[in-house]
Amino acid sequence: MVSIDLQDIHEAQNYLSNLRWEYWREEIIFSFQWFFLLFVLFIVLIVWIKTLQRKNLQSTLLVGSFTLIVTTFLDTLGGELQLWEYPYMILPWGPRILCIDIIIAVIFMMNYQFFHKWKSYIFSSTIISAVFSFVLEPLSVLLNLYEPMKWNSFYSFPIYILISLIIKWIVEKIKSIAR
Repeated sequence: MVSIDLQDIHEAQNYLSNLRWEYWREEIIFSFQWFFLLFVLFIVLIVWIKTLQRKNLQSTLLVGSFTLIVTTFLDTLGGELQLWEYPYMILPWGPRILCIDIIIAVIFMMNYQFFHKWKSYIFSSTIISAVFSFVLEPLSVLLNLYEPMKWNSFYSFPIYILISLIIKWIVEKIKSIAR
């Protein structure tokens, strides 16, 4: 059995970090996919800013923060477990596809601010989850932004719904405690 210590992990991480930098510098920056990700992120942020309802800003930002934490964690976990990969990313290091996680958080914030009642929120969350899973994930595969390895869009669908519903429930509980 081979003995592995922290120094071995550090050296492997350093090697991987250098590989990511070279790959990003040679293959990704200024590519169509890189510009596309920036463009979509920019458009979604502009739409969110234009439609932002300031009266519920704190709870809306709480939804966005929780969503970003959860999606970034799940994306990192899925990448580490080699369930999927993101061939193109805005930055060479950090969360694998932070810009998409931000877009998901912004869309969930918009959903939260426009659909206050649980019935309409559940319905809109289901529609959003279906679009993410069955439209945007396959489109991302076609654009070479996303490569499912041991994953299927049918797995994503209930996860998006659960994330949205659990986060709304948590934020609503926090709001009721604060009152």
